[in-house]
Amino acid sequence: MSKVSANFRNAKTQNVLKRETDFDQSLAKKCFAAFAILCVLCTIVFDKTQAYNGTPLVITAMLVLGGAAIYLKINNKLSSRNIILLLFAAGFILRLNYCLYTVVSSTTRHRQHDVYDFGSEKGHAGYIEFFYNNGFKLPDFDPTTRAQFYHPPLHHFLAALWMRLLTTFGASYERAIGSIQFLTLFYSCCVMVVSERILDALNIIKKPKIIALAIIAFHPSTMLIAGSINNDGLAFLFMMLSIYTAIRWYKDPTIKNILLIALSIGAGMSAKLSAALVALPIALLFLIKLIKDKKRLTDNIGQFCIFGCVCLPLGLWFSVRNFIKYKVEFTYVPRLADTSDQYIGFHTAYERLFDLSYDPFENVFLNRVHTGAEYFEYNPFVSIIKTSLFGEYKYENVPTAVCRVLLILNMVLIALSIIAMIYCCVTKSKYLDRDMKLFIVSYHLLLFVNFIVFAFNYPHNCSMDFRYILPTMITGALFTGLFPKQIEDNSKKDSTAVKVVNYTTIALVSAFCLFSAMVYVMLGMKK
Repeated sequence: MSKVSANFRNAKTQNVLKRETDFDQSLAKKCFAAFAILCVLCTIVFDKTQAYNGTPLVITAMLVLGGAAIYLKINNKLSSRNIILLLFAAGFILRLNYCLYTVVSSTTRHRQHDVYDFGSEKGHAGYIEFFYNNGFKLPDFDPTTRAQFYHPPLHHFLAALWMRLLTTFGASYERAIGSIQFLTLFYSCCVMVVSERILDALNIIKKPKIIALAIIAFHPSTMLIAGSINNDGLAFLFMMLSIYTAIRWYKDPTIKNILLIALSIGAGMSAKLSAALVALPIALLFLIKLIKDKKRLTDNIGQFCIFGCVCLPLGLWFSVRNFIKYKVEFTYVPRLADTSDQYIGFHTAYERLFDLSYDPFENVFLNRVHTGAEYFEYNPFVSIIKTSLFGEYKYENVPTAVCRVLLILNMVLIALSIIAMIYCCVTKSKYLDRDMKLFIVSYHLLLFVNFIVFAFNYPHNCSMDFRYILPTMITGALFTGLFPKQIEDNSKKDSTAVKVVNYTTIALVSAFCLFSAMVYVMLGMKK
């Protein structure tokens, strides 16, 4: 009798633990809704025609979150689910703070890419303004004649619609411009939730998931895109949704799930055409499923046809239109002139990839002549490391020592993620099967190879920004989080190697998150 009772109690305990550690679909939907509501509230409360020093807000919020964590720990309620919610809250606060002190107005643009001024009729600002002023009609001219108008219009359309909604309810035009950042803030916050959904779909839970999400929540690149009003943030979100829906379809190959993939890829391409790169590893996943699941051959082929009928028109309609009307190539990207001061094509391939005869990290920020450097950065590997933390900018009001520590931590974390990826791929895993490894790693490598090719085809300093390979941060975080658990599964649990890897990873990620937060809080403090 006692044995039966004990078994019953154990089963009950396991069910409770399962409910506590699961971050289910309904909770994820609530997080999406919460972020949407918070971004709307921020739009009402904050007038972005001026910069805010949000340091008191951040410090207060972080103390509250720390107090909440201590309270939950004392009461044995600090479950994986609650830790993830705290990470989401911290990520939101840091992103919001960055948006508050990063000014975007009709004439001012702090840390923006290809935005230009509103009223200039060019750049992402001009593109958004075009839709706002013209009743959301498509441009009736060759898009290559105006900077950035060659991009698909989804983001710019949504931003203009957001502005029109705000001005309709009484907001000034200037305030509506600044509030576009609350839209991109929402995109960046949603990336955190989608990343959690990806990890959950791969059955990566508890400590590995927490480590990965900590990196994603605190990573500087996600703060930069939160405050950037170009189309990077929306495209990034849809690329991550494409990965998530592809994993779901692979595990449950229904028409609904393949339609979700098609919609995610198509919408991503309607925001930025380079989002199409995610289609290649997904096509590989389709091929694997087709070969392995021969009993469903007819059903799978039918699903692929449905996928193509939805994805191709949704993703390529704008490119097809421009090709037919204006003979614009599908892969058109404007190239700066070789006479541009940013031109670095005079360096040989060897110099750009392997020349380390100088100290590439003497300057922690991207070397750019107009920010005081002696030359323009030309090594794409160095550029990735720097721009993943600081973009293409120089943070003069942040102590260089703090930035240098973050740079060193980032280099070590990148090295760890590469080691983790290799180790996880060559050893057995109860989380990632061979097909999932191939899918994720192939996408990671494809983005990286495409980045290098792009850097050489467009040999200018601005072509080597980490924003072009943002999804590699997610895949790298995934393997970093999984690494200690993978070591533990393939070793004796009490071995020294397991303890060293576990504590080192936690310490490194914790330090990275701390210094990332420090840099981006200090950046917004008044000089």
